[in-house]
Amino acid sequence: MLADIDAIAKAIAEAYRNPGQRVPASRFIDLTRNEALAIQGEVMKLLGESAPVAKVAMPPDGIATGAPIPAGMVIDDGGTIELGERDLAGLEIEMAVRLGADLTPEIAKAGHSAVLQTIEHFVLGIELIGSRIDDRTKAGPFGPLADNMVTGGYVIGTQVLAQEPKVEGLAITLSSDGAILQRETTKYPFGDAISPVIAFAGMADDHFGGFRKGMVITTGSLSPLLIVPRKGRIKISLGDFAPLSFTLR
Repeated sequence: MLADIDAIAKAIAEAYRNPGQRVPASRFIDLTRNEALAIQGEVMKLLGESAPVAKVAMPPDGIATGAPIPAGMVIDDGGTIELGERDLAGLEIEMAVRLGADLTPEIAKAGHSAVLQTIEHFVLGIELIGSRIDDRTKAGPFGPLADNMVTGGYVIGTQVLAQEPKVEGLAITLSSDGAILQRETTKYPFGDAISPVIAFAGMADDHFGGFRKGMVITTGSLSPLLIVPRKGRIKISLGDFAPLSFTLR
């Protein structure tokens, strides 16, 4: 299977470089979780990319997952993303943490209080959802995981939150070029912002270098998928927090 891992990784890396390309879903159907994680690491090597942002999740099977978001797909609040031919299914507004120290598996296994000591602050962010697979719904149970959990990029908010804020039940408003497109209400997908971070860090099975000082770790959408046009000035407001915005073009 190692040869297949290398070939799939090369195909995904090529789709990053040439966004009009897609990898057939059939190539992912038989992947295991560990093979998918190995592909993530190999793709990052092939791209020569670092991961300033990582994402984590707790799937229905209860086994935590995570993926890197390459530096070339990360911007700060207020910036611009050149979408081109990249896939864009929609946006997610998320709660993230920025690490002030390395979060090792040993610290994760020490529990919530120990992990909190590694967190510099909390921050809101916007994740773009987009795939390099031609039909991610037909790519088997771990195809999307191999494709970096279908991340399409990330916008890091600038408002520093010293402690984990209470966001459950807050209003979300999405607009494009000043026109309101969607309204939603927040709900934590995994109960809180810390549990999936602890769970994945404690497994010590990532292939992108672990959770390091300075990294932003984002923890899942606070609402249903937010649908936007492929071009425009996008703004998302969450309760009374500072709105986040960026330009798609």
